[in-house]
Amino acid sequence: MPRYRFEALTYAGKSERGSIEGDSERAIRQVLMAKQLVPVTIELEADWGKQRFWNRWFSENKPLSRADLALLTKQLAILVRSGVQIDEALSVLADETNQVHIKTVLQAVVSELRAGLPLSRAIAIQPASFDSLYQGVVGAAEQSGKMGQVLTQLAEFLEKRQALRQKAMGALAYPAMLTGVAFMIVLFLMTYVVPQIARVFQSTRQVLPFSTRFILALSDFLVNWGWLLALLIVAAIVYGRRALARHETRLKVDGVLLNLPLVGPLLLGFETARFANTMAMLVSANVPILTALHSARSTLSNSVLQVAIDSTEVRLREGTNLARALGSQGVFSPILIHLIRSGEASGKLAEMLKYGAENAELESEQKTKIFTSLLEPLLILVMGLMVLGIVMAVMQPILEMNSGVR
Repeated sequence: MPRYRFEALTYAGKSERGSIEGDSERAIRQVLMAKQLVPVTIELEADWGKQRFWNRWFSENKPLSRADLALLTKQLAILVRSGVQIDEALSVLADETNQVHIKTVLQAVVSELRAGLPLSRAIAIQPASFDSLYQGVVGAAEQSGKMGQVLTQLAEFLEKRQALRQKAMGALAYPAMLTGVAFMIVLFLMTYVVPQIARVFQSTRQVLPFSTRFILALSDFLVNWGWLLALLIVAAIVYGRRALARHETRLKVDGVLLNLPLVGPLLLGFETARFANTMAMLVSANVPILTALHSARSTLSNSVLQVAIDSTEVRLREGTNLARALGSQGVFSPILIHLIRSGEASGKLAEMLKYGAENAELESEQKTKIFTSLLEPLLILVMGLMVLGIVMAVMQPILEMNSGVR
């Protein structure tokens, strides 16, 4: 009997994975439904890894991207606020799109809606496209009866999150390009230009300066043993990724990153803006504080901040207010803590969190400009010095040879 791997969701929205034997996918589906599990994917165990890779990147079953999700949410909010039923609105969006993977996801959600499931449960069938944060906000909208209003806020949040991510990536694009160009130039010089000049030096049997001998030896190593160096780099990357998968190692690395000059405040600013934006959106959607805090934690990429949120949740359960619980962790800025304290006192927590997010975004943009303004000339200087060092090491024997001839 073949064995199938499955991903399924409980009625509480938790994901479960495993493997089970059965005659067919239909039989497996019936077994899972009997256990009160909603099947997400069921595939033969032998084809599991291949199918997941193909579905994620190339097939019509790949999930929605962040940009797709933000645009669809905005369109859905407009239709719902215009009085269109949710299933009809999603059906219209599915019919209008030309992208097969978007149409596939939307049609799957529509079929679940017409089978009687609420929207929060229907999108839970597509966890790769609609994360737990999205599901939680939609569930809160269903309870409050303000689906159109909440979807509009969710669309604004997704657009802002996407814009913040693009700003962060854009700030690193030019330095990354400079680094890549510098690497290619140095690699070209060391593997093509220097070996040709080395033949000239060998024919002259001239005593070479130390810098020239060093450059020639390095060039010879790259030409003959470059493949070994590439393998070592790949091995180091693989080992590093595995090491970062361990919580203790990741915690230490993230702590070091937060304490780096320029880089640390920049990372903290982006994380704070993402966290405050998420909290503001969830609180305004009437999501309970503990649930909102747990969902906002999933948007953070730094494990130090994640641990701080875990500790904050514990203190909230003990009866401490949000400002005091979050401030006791000592990681977020005093401005954000002060705004949260004011919001709790005035009953305008969502508004104050939004102000905190805007302040963090503004500070992050300013620090990004400072960082890039310092990094770009530094990279150009380093690239120039590397090329100059190679050229001088090669030219010095030639100049000595010419002076000897004279």
